[in-house]
Parts: sequence; C-alpha cells; structure tokens
Amino acid sequence: MNKKPLAIACMATFTYVSALALVIPFLPFQVLKFGGSYAYAGGIFSAFSAASFLSAPLWGRACENWGIQKTLLISGTLTICSYYGLFIATSLQELYAARVLAGLSAGWLIACQTLVAKSTNKEQRTKGLGLLGAAFGCGFASGHILSAWLIGANLAPSKTPVLAACFLSLLACLIAMFIVTPKENKNAQTLASRRWRNILAMLNTKPLAIIILIYFLISLLFHGFEGIFALWVEEAFAFGPRKVASLLAYSSIIVILVQGGIVGVLARRYGERVVVLWGLVFLLFGFAGLAVAINIAVLLGALTLVAVGISLNNPAIQSLMSKGSKSQGDGFGLLQSFASLSRMFAPFGFALLASIWGGGLLFISFACTYLLIFLAITNFSLLPKKA
Repeated sequence: MNKKPLAIACMATFTYVSALALVIPFLPFQVLKFGGSYAYAGGIFSAFSAASFLSAPLWGRACENWGIQKTLLISGTLTICSYYGLFIATSLQELYAARVLAGLSAGWLIACQTLVAKSTNKEQRTKGLGLLGAAFGCGFASGHILSAWLIGANLAPSKTPVLAACFLSLLACLIAMFIVTPKENKNAQTLASRRWRNILAMLNTKPLAIIILIYFLISLLFHGFEGIFALWVEEAFAFGPRKVASLLAYSSIIVILVQGGIVGVLARRYGERVVVLWGLVFLLFGFAGLAVAINIAVLLGALTLVAVGISLNNPAIQSLMSKGSKSQGDGFGLLQSFASLSRMFAPFGFALLASIWGGGLLFISFACTYLLIFLAITNFSLLPKKA
C-alpha cells in the first residue's frame, strides 16, 4: 500500500466533507427565510444529490482522461464557487442554483476514491476504502461541531459557516497539489470492460439483489429523516441552527464510535446478519422514540438509538455485499448508486409528507417499515446467516 496517496486522499476527503457538513444546519433555515415551504427545505438536499448523481460518471471519466490531481483542482474550484454563490444568494432560486452547482462539482469524492483504488492492491483495497470512509465520518462530525460554534446563539442562521466552507475547500485544493498519481494498474482496462457485465450479473443474483434492496430501503428512510430533521426540531423544540448543528455533531460522534470498533467486533463474533437485525431494532425504537419525544432527554435518547442503528447497518450490509460479489469495487459502487438514488428522492418526498402528516406520524411510519424489514429478514432468511 502506498501510504502517501492514501493519506492525501483521506485529508482531502476530510476537508471537503467538513465543508459540506458546515452548511447542512444552515440550509433549511435559509430556505424558509426566502419564503420556501417545508418541502422545499427538504428539496434543497435532493437538488444537491440529483446533480451529484448526474455528474458522477463524468467525473469518473475525468479522473482517467485528465488525471486525479487536475480533476480534484477543477472540482475544488467549482465547489468554492458554489459556496460563494450560497453566501451571496438573495432568493430561493439562487440558493437552489448554488446547491445544484455544488452537486455538479462534487467530483472530489470520486477522485479520492480513485486515488485510493490506484494506490492499493486487491488485498489492501477494502482497508484503504475503509480508512477513506472513516475520514468521511470524521469530517461530518468536525464540520457539524464547527458549524455549531460558528453559528450565532440566536435562531437566525448566520452565514459565517459558508465562509468557513469556502476556506476549507480552498485548503482541500492546496492539499491536492501534493498528489502524485500512482502508476496505472495493468488490469485497469480489463476491469473497466467487465464493469457493466459485473453489475448486471450482481443485479441478476438473488442474494445480492436482496442485499441491495434492503440497503436502499434503509437508506431511503434515513436520508428522508436527515432532510426533515432540522425543521422538525425547530418546530417541536424551538431549536435554531446552532442547536441543530450540535445535535448533528452528537450523532456523528456516536457513528464514529460505533463504526470505529464496535461494529467490527460484533460482526466477527455474531456475523453480519445478526448485526443488521440489531441495527434494525435500534432504528425501530429510535424512530418510535422520536415520534413521542416530549423533552430533550427523550430526544437525545432516541437520536442515540437512530445513530447506533444506522452505524450497525451500513458497514454490515456493505460487508455482506463485499463478500458476496466477485468484484468488490463494483459491489461498493452499486450500493452507493442506490444510496445516491435514495438521497435524490427521500429529502423532498418525506419533507412533503411531513408537511401533511407531521413529524410524529412520519416517524411512526418509519418505525413500522423497519419492523417489516426485520420480520422479512427473519421469516424468509433474506440475508445469509454466515457470510
């Protein structure tokens, strides 16, 4: 394993994700400030994900044609422009335009993943991608913590986090200057030619198709929750952007603690299927708790259960996919594609439902859906007992 490119990829990912996390608590409140509805507040996240989904293949090709360093620099420059656009936005249309530009310019993650893939061999690739995932999680936690510190104590959102996001994106561009692209893998062309054949084969393989479906459903509900969380907390507890950022930071720390060691120990001892089932139980009771949260203690307890549940589910399902697919890269890529689809539709769709049903009823429906997934897995043996 070439440690220098891996370290650069992790540092760049950490910096970009910190910038992204800085503005998340700020966005829904800005939508409301410009006259947007509950649904539009969720849609601001869907707009970013949809643009990112559409541009991802182009950035992947750019990594091959232009090189990783140039791709990172171009993506980073456009990302800085998107944050500047967010800072000067004076209308809902301009706010959405800035987030669409941010999604279109989000080639930095693909470039960092490509750098890791080119810097590791087959045996080390999963470990390298795991470290990149850890950098991603740490970036979210640090970004939310920094956002809570930068946002003012009042309910009105401050634009200071947006300026900080600009600075961090600039720092990430400077980090990219130190990249030396590793030599091309001799089998790269062969692997590329087999990519679509591998993907179609996985979709036609029943156990893998079931894993993908379960991952998509779990992600769909969770990303819907992310899209409505800020405004639901503001409505239920009169919390402004600063307290929302603090709650998101708390959740991110729980995720890091669970994924940093606990989930690996549980998976080795009990198997991934059991970990997924426990994750569903935590999510079930977490959302049921959110539906009846009447004070901050209940809110924190329920939020802890949700964070633990998603922290158990994601790595365990990804591990099952990795062990069941012949090509780990294609397996991970397919899961992320479906996760991107869930991020495209969930925030807007569930925000619209929340405006009609209210947060409590929506969270009850989430809990019931997780219960149905749990019962389906246990009654029909949808996941392998031993991976």
